[in-house]
Amino acid sequence: MAEVQQLNEEQTLLKRVVQTSLHRSLLAKGVHEVCKAIEGKKPKFVVLAEDVTEASYKKLIIALAKENNIPVWKIDKGEILGDWIGISKYLNKAKKVKSRKCSSLAVIDFAIDIGEGEKKLIEDKVKAL
Repeated sequence: MAEVQQLNEEQTLLKRVVQTSLHRSLLAKGVHEVCKAIEGKKPKFVVLAEDVTEASYKKLIIALAKENNIPVWKIDKGEILGDWIGISKYLNKAKKVKSRKCSSLAVIDFAIDIGEGEKKLIEDKVKAL
């Protein structure tokens, strides 16, 4: 049986921002794309998984983000990010066959579907990082 992830309000809002940005092609996924986006000073913020297997990936993204004044939002598990962007495999909507991790994401811009109130909440959280 698939485990159901309990998300708090901030994580639910972050999930909505990530998924809408993904569908509008406003999201960079994976180390290579995220690093390119950071170097171009494009993203609003970066989401980084704490359980990255390669410590050098984590150090690289944190260092690049700090150098370019881009905030980093940390998430406990890369599997959560993988689920959010749709790279995990499902047999049907309820049964997950395989979890795939995503180490990092960069939200380049907010999708048009995100309301002003939601943008403000995310921006306030990002400023506090």
